[in-house]
Amino acid sequence: MAAGTFRNALVFAAFCAAGLGITAALAENAPSHDDGVYGRHQTSAAGRDGSQDDASEDAEALRLAIPACAKDPDKLGISRVVEIDSTGGPVFGGSHVHNAFLKDREVVLTFDDGPMRTHTRRVLKALEDHCTRATFFMVGRMAVAEPAMVREVIAAGHTVGTHTYAHRNLKAIGLLKARSDFELGYSAVTKAAGQPIAPFFRFPYLSESRQVLDHLKKRNMASFFIDVDSKDFQTRDSNVVFKRIMSQLNVTGKGIILMHDIQPSTVGLIERLLDTLHDQGYKVVHIVPKTSEPTLAEFDVPAAQALAAKGGKAKQGSVSDRSITATMPDKDDPEPETASNAADHLPWAAKPAAKPRRAPKPSVQPQPEDLPWQTRSSPN
Repeated sequence: MAAGTFRNALVFAAFCAAGLGITAALAENAPSHDDGVYGRHQTSAAGRDGSQDDASEDAEALRLAIPACAKDPDKLGISRVVEIDSTGGPVFGGSHVHNAFLKDREVVLTFDDGPMRTHTRRVLKALEDHCTRATFFMVGRMAVAEPAMVREVIAAGHTVGTHTYAHRNLKAIGLLKARSDFELGYSAVTKAAGQPIAPFFRFPYLSESRQVLDHLKKRNMASFFIDVDSKDFQTRDSNVVFKRIMSQLNVTGKGIILMHDIQPSTVGLIERLLDTLHDQGYKVVHIVPKTSEPTLAEFDVPAAQALAAKGGKAKQGSVSDRSITATMPDKDDPEPETASNAADHLPWAAKPAAKPRRAPKPSVQPQPEDLPWQTRSSPN
């Protein structure tokens, strides 16, 4: 949405780091004039009678507004909304401290690799119970397998970004293939959403490529790295993952937290984590985009085809169909026994399977003198 439509209804503080525009809407929705190092302020508004822009302005106010329940002292809520200007492809999180926008004891909740209906819905329920919001970096093939879940995440007020189409290591496959995986993922999630999504991206495996970063800059896509890594894919023990998150967070004091809404361990800890963040005085910052960015037509076609094919017979060997469509229940059905194992079928989410032992080949074992590293030279 163009910045020119932001006027006369919602007042919020804008601050900019390293030349990047980042706009904060404070919890009280009151004017704020923080003339610190950022030194830029902007006023947004919505809903003037008779204007053709009324609907879009109302939607803009809703997007930046903080729900009333967030002020409930018993809930984690949202302390503020930060609007990210993705122009030029800024990079946030991790070592990119020059783009830091979080204050002490502020966190951004992020979830990768989904959606997965049974697991994502439980994460959404926990977030709803605490009246807080998160950012979901979705994999394209997962989104086309569960488009209704993409729309459900957005309808709940969360931000949706992308995580490529097939979760490939972009640093290892070369620019052309990396560009295709990124763009197809962006088109696929957008098609599944049925509306523009955030121009926010996270590298699979956090494996950044300088060439891909250059491409993201040209496409005005913001990249998000992390400050706290749950490593929830390493174990099903939610207690282990919970302790890992809190031990890191208590050192950093703030940061972008990485979890996966396809992992049982995260589903098992999310309520406890939100309770603890609340009890220990942490505040959630919700990130939203200043504008959307268009998809590329050449990738919209295969993305639309993948989405259209999703309702047909699942193809044998397809990761999204095998692990999602075939195992996910209808909304009111009980969770199938295989749901807790669904993430294990995703190649990027499961531990490598142990290689089967080969039966020893019948052969004559070499004697020590036959081994080249044990051969001695004969004296002259």
